[in-house]
Amino acid sequence: MPRKINLLIAFLLAVTLALAAGGVAEAKNLNVDFTIGYNVFGYTTPEDTTKSVNCKMDVAPFIENDRAYVPVRYLAYGLGVAEKDVNWDEASQTVALSMDGTTLELQVGSKTLYVNGKPQEMDVAPLMRDDRVFLPARFVAETFGYEVGYDDGPDKIVGIYLPQK
Repeated sequence: MPRKINLLIAFLLAVTLALAAGGVAEAKNLNVDFTIGYNVFGYTTPEDTTKSVNCKMDVAPFIENDRAYVPVRYLAYGLGVAEKDVNWDEASQTVALSMDGTTLELQVGSKTLYVNGKPQEMDVAPLMRDDRVFLPARFVAETFGYEVGYDDGPDKIVGIYLPQK
C-alpha cells in the first residue's frame, strides 16, 4: 500500500511541475474550424488525424466589415499556441501570441500587426466585445503559416488549415 501512495505522490508531483513550467509543449494543429454565431470550435492534432477535438467558448465568432472575428484565446488555442504564449497587456490593450519562433502583436483599435517586431498593415483592427478581444482570423492564421477558407453556406464556417507539404 505505501508503494502505491508513493507512486501516486510522484505522479502528482510530476504533473504539478509540468504545469508550473508552462504545461505540455504545444504543436501546430492541422486544422481548426469556427462556426459564426456558435460558441464551439473544433481542431485536429497531428497526433490523431482521425477525430476532431471540440472546445466550448464563452463567446461566439462574428462577421463585421467582411471579416471573420474570432476570440483571441480560442483562435490561438485552436492553432496550437500554448497557453503560456498568449499574453494580454491591459494597459496598452495589446495581445501577443508566440509559436514556433514567430511573435505576433496586435492592439485593439489598431490596423498595424507586428510580426517579430516588424509592422504590417491590415485592413481591419482587433475589436473589444463583451470584455473579450476579437481578432481578424485571416491575418493571425496566415502569420503562423496557415491558409484560411470561408464557407458562406448555412453554417458560415471559417476553416483554417496547414497547407500540405
